[in-house]
Amino acid sequence: MSHRKNTNYERSNVVRICLTGGPCAGKTTAIASIKQDLAQLGINVLVVPEAASMLMNGGAMIVSSNFNQSQGLMFQKCLMKLQVALEDAFIEIAKLSDPTTDVVVLMDRGLMDGSAYVSHGQWQALMDDLGVTTLHLRDNRYDAVIHMVTAADGAEDFYTQQNNEARYESTEMARELDKKLINAWVGHPHFSIIDNKQAGFQKKIDKCVETVCRYIGLPTPTSFYKKFLLKMHDEFQIQIPKNVKLEIFQIEEVFLTNQGDMVENFVRKTGKNDSFTYNHEMRSYQQNQRIERKRQISAREYIELQENQRIPTKKVLKKMRQCFIFDQQYFMVETFLNIDGKPNFLRIESSKEQKELKIPEFLHLIREVTHDEHYVSSKMAEVNYKMPQSDKKSIKEGLGDPSILTSHKAKSGERVENGASKSAKAPEKEKPKLE
Repeated sequence: MSHRKNTNYERSNVVRICLTGGPCAGKTTAIASIKQDLAQLGINVLVVPEAASMLMNGGAMIVSSNFNQSQGLMFQKCLMKLQVALEDAFIEIAKLSDPTTDVVVLMDRGLMDGSAYVSHGQWQALMDDLGVTTLHLRDNRYDAVIHMVTAADGAEDFYTQQNNEARYESTEMARELDKKLINAWVGHPHFSIIDNKQAGFQKKIDKCVETVCRYIGLPTPTSFYKKFLLKMHDEFQIQIPKNVKLEIFQIEEVFLTNQGDMVENFVRKTGKNDSFTYNHEMRSYQQNQRIERKRQISAREYIELQENQRIPTKKVLKKMRQCFIFDQQYFMVETFLNIDGKPNFLRIESSKEQKELKIPEFLHLIREVTHDEHYVSSKMAEVNYKMPQSDKKSIKEGLGDPSILTSHKAKSGERVENGASKSAKAPEKEKPKLE
């Protein structure tokens, strides 16, 4: 597929997408629609069945209240092993398919969903027993994750337990479980939430299909990407409410020499607590569309690529990434730790209408920099990079407003002071090609 994004280019036409969600969220309908719509585009969709439903339908589901903690963990371990085996089998079969055919492996739920049904301590014990880490389960096995919000949250009239024998949750229980499932995936680099704010169920399904298309590189009219310069406090730590889950990662990015029509070529190390994942990403443009190709690599490959292809005039970028959910939207805040000004950015990638998006009040936005060439990563990696003085001044003086995106009081590039926009734009230059 010539316009594919975020794929593994060793077998570049296989994309792994996890579709998860709360009870009665519409997953079954969404899966059928995704399979049908992508087939019309010549894309083959392999659907990995939900492991828990398989056990239930086969009579192997347990009632947790009848078992002790050890037995409950053993059941979760069996469930996870089954799910891993199913996913691995479907992925291997996808790789054996006709190399000229694009393939999406669509998982009905993902491995991290299991963490919503046990305590944090139990989940950690399960990870230790299996010899895996949450970081690797969440970030390495899926190219993208899509969560569909339960009908019990925002579409209560349509919540039912009748169309799934494995469903037993009340409306209140469904809402609580939905929140736990969302929190299970906080930290994944490509995570989207499809809520019930659409105009009807079909619109929700259409939004889900569009989100899948966006992740595999097909054009979608309603998705958008935004990047904002932030003012931060207290050593770069977000002043986040206690009831909001926050995941923090350390990131290194090393830029490599470009090949062919590439405009960016780099390797990335992401992780925390001595658990890391490694990726190699290449970006180019075809017919005015940014193309991203991505593959997971080993720590050894990461080191070898640095030694053989690193651009000596660029720094190894060191960043801190903070991820959280607010108003059923996924946000990422990144702090560049080793460049001039140590800038902080809010990154948003959403399938919501831009006017529907709410920016948390605890974030202090300075201005939008989505298309500002001063804040392209490859530019910031230059040894002699200097952050624009006008932005340093705005951050110091606190110019900005957390409602830039939703209130439309400030247009792209403007700063806001006490609700009144001021013309304080960055130096005008040709609009860059990279975001």
